[in-house]
Amino acid sequence: MNYYSNQNVGNNQKQNQNEDKKEIIKSDWINNGITKEAVEWAKKFGEELAKDDDKGYKKLTTSQLRKFFGHLKRIQAVGFDKNNKTDLYMLKAQLAYANGRDKKEGGKNKTKICYFAETLSSAIDFIETKEHFKNFVNVVEAIVAFHKAAGGE
Repeated sequence: MNYYSNQNVGNNQKQNQNEDKKEIIKSDWINNGITKEAVEWAKKFGEELAKDDDKGYKKLTTSQLRKFFGHLKRIQAVGFDKNNKTDLYMLKAQLAYANGRDKKEGGKNKTKICYFAETLSSAIDFIETKEHFKNFVNVVEAIVAFHKAAGGE
């Protein structure tokens, strides 16, 4: 299973992978609720984020993950309002900022924040209702839990 796109591929190939990436967190999981398949996917993704890879990306740190999750939980505590999605859209900006902060000279990321940011940014687009938001939080919470269980530091 491909969890994220390779940043070092040609434009056409990258475009195809980015189209596939949009279904990494399936819209069905956001629209209809978390499933066994979603939990299994979150487990694999969380475990993958918790370890270094052979492409030179370091594992995602717990602090990187918790920072985003904290923002998400604050929105949940206040109450998601489908008529005011400003905070939701700002989550995408915060992911982009974290991704940008992580880049080394030459534009390559040091950690897997790039994978996390790409995956969650695309899933945010599926959120239309309070129930969708709750389902999104559940998927992210599963990723956080499995990342920690896999030794995420």
